[in-house]
Amino acid sequence: MDFCVSARAQPVYSQNIVGYDTLALFLGDNLIANQFDFSNDTLNAIFQPGLPEGATFTEWDPASQQYLPASSYDISNGWSINYTLSYGEGGLLNTPANFTNVFVGSVWSGLDPLGPFIPPVVTNAGTLLLSCLIPITNATFYDVVGRDPQSGESVTILDALSQVSTTTTFDNGTWSNGDPLLNTGQAAFFNLNSDPDPAPEPAIGALVGVGLLCLATIRKTRWRQAKG
Repeated sequence: MDFCVSARAQPVYSQNIVGYDTLALFLGDNLIANQFDFSNDTLNAIFQPGLPEGATFTEWDPASQQYLPASSYDISNGWSINYTLSYGEGGLLNTPANFTNVFVGSVWSGLDPLGPFIPPVVTNAGTLLLSCLIPITNATFYDVVGRDPQSGESVTILDALSQVSTTTTFDNGTWSNGDPLLNTGQAAFFNLNSDPDPAPEPAIGALVGVGLLCLATIRKTRWRQAKG
């Protein structure tokens, strides 16, 4: 049995860490992620037939802090710019009609199915369009960035159904507009500090360690391989 996950269902696990994600895309803008490696991860490879004519896709350039040129989809010729979209990245898809795409392929090779998910730390700063490396629901800031949030950092999430964006900022140990949580197949804008705060004092660090130990136990159970 293969590893499988859908946008609205709990995952099924096995020794073969491959699977799929059925993602609903809505009229207008969608900040999307591709959490499965397939072929060369180009747009022509990862999008299924049936994508509406005239859909566009672009990626965020963190160096210039602006979008790259938009790629347009033509049913006969495919994408005008065949961008790649891979683990941890995000892209802006605009579709003229609702559409459901199935992303399929291999899960991030760094995932230990018998242990906790430990994401690599994002070292870039500024405004970044990011996603979780693996297809889990309610992915936290830590799941995406690989560390705890620092004061002044923020996350902007787009609700594709309503086309409304919400920004939440971390300050004094809390988020101003709720914890930023991402679904499978979803990306968001992360505004990260260039000089993170120093490490916590030992007493606080001990409490954090206890919390991470509990989280590790939960995730170990969540990601263990199915028997049979």
